[in-house]
Amino acid sequence: MEQEKPQGHSNIYNYFEGATIHNMVINGNMVKNGDEHYQDTSHDVNATAATTQQLKKALERCKQYIWGHAAYSITFCVCRDKFHMEDNASLFERTLNSLGVPLPAGTINSAFCRNPWLKHHIDDWEKLGVKERPLKLRDAFQQEMMQSASPTEDKAQK
Repeated sequence: MEQEKPQGHSNIYNYFEGATIHNMVINGNMVKNGDEHYQDTSHDVNATAATTQQLKKALERCKQYIWGHAAYSITFCVCRDKFHMEDNASLFERTLNSLGVPLPAGTINSAFCRNPWLKHHIDDWEKLGVKERPLKLRDAFQQEMMQSASPTEDKAQK
């Protein structure tokens, strides 16, 4: 005699940033269903997280594009979307302070309140009508982050 699969929770999948929850405890009983699914980042060109040193070099080379404290929110978004930095504005501000950039606490979150487009991925900003100045900083900073991560640059400086 064939056993029937339990009804109700057998096809519950809860997606969160590419991970699938398929082990669930309900009233003390473990339910496991489905295949494991994880976000595949192997296709990502910038699969490694940015280092503090890389961030410092890129910021130094992009000073001419940074018009005020709020502009650091753009560098935060580049790091968040392209270099796998944690989506934590306060941590980013503390990191910048440790690098000698005196950024008051709450600056990035305030910029997010005044500029809702910052919540979107940086590749979508043109479609959202973002002005030229933030786009120039985004592009220059992203380019500098990629160059400061390149091992050929370090060899050229020695």
